[in-house]
Amino acid sequence: MSKPRARWLGTEDRYARLRRIESLEPEKDYREITALFESDFQSVMALKAVTTNLMTYAAPRMSRILTASGQIEHHTAKRIVDTALLQRSVMAHGLGAGEGRDAARRINAMHHAYEIHPDDYIAVGCDVPLMSLEIADRFGWRPVTDAERESMRLYYSKEARAVGSHQSLPATLDEMRTVWEHYMNTQLAFEPQNQRLAEAFLDFLPTMLPPTLRRLGTPMLTAQVDARILRGCGLRVPSAAKKRLSTALLRAFGKKDPVPDRAPDQPDRLNAFAKVIYPHGWTIDKLGTHLSQRPEVSSAADGRAAND
Repeated sequence: MSKPRARWLGTEDRYARLRRIESLEPEKDYREITALFESDFQSVMALKAVTTNLMTYAAPRMSRILTASGQIEHHTAKRIVDTALLQRSVMAHGLGAGEGRDAARRINAMHHAYEIHPDDYIAVGCDVPLMSLEIADRFGWRPVTDAERESMRLYYSKEARAVGSHQSLPATLDEMRTVWEHYMNTQLAFEPQNQRLAEAFLDFLPTMLPPTLRRLGTPMLTAQVDARILRGCGLRVPSAAKKRLSTALLRAFGKKDPVPDRAPDQPDRLNAFAKVIYPHGWTIDKLGTHLSQRPEVSSAADGRAAND
């Protein structure tokens, strides 16, 4: 039997996603453009998950909350899969009535179980579009368009408000970068729980990667993480030589894009993970944590005393 032809949006045109993006308007089609962008650069977007997760662990205010929930250290697979399923539902269905709004409300409810600082919402909200665009610029197979940049800003601004932020994200990517840099310089600092969270995540990371990436994936990806984040997580900052090797490998992986549409008989990796964790199926309301009361989050001093 002959191998089926690769298709992009049902056509044999590998630029089909880009052509679709060019036909859309960021102001009203930002969600579709963002989804197409992430599909067109998916071979290198694993780096986004690494940088974003490690950034939250490197900020003590966030790492104390994540430690209090116990999910990352003790239920790593469930925490990561639940987050991915909820985020995919928001992306696929939007924030109108239905599954997407239900997923955003589920995330919002989890966030409101804790006293999350407004600046932490803003920093994470800025991190995702900024890092996604930077990764595509550095390692992507084609240039990123202005429509994609504006759509990423708009989509993640809407998402941040929907999942709990009381403040809007900055109005431009440049302003986002300024806010993000200030946060990185003032809020990241090592505390012992940061390293525990980072190590739990990195131990699980290879199982999330395609087979071709598993052996070299973790060192290749962490070599690209901002040194401020690595230090905050208690992780070693790579040498210049290791970073150059990582850059070359990621550029090679970027050339695998654009990945064709998934064939009907091709397994969906996220669904495969979900079936292991939820063998009898799952619904939005069952995902994530369900806390009857807010757990106590230790102060910095309490955290240090507990680890002395």
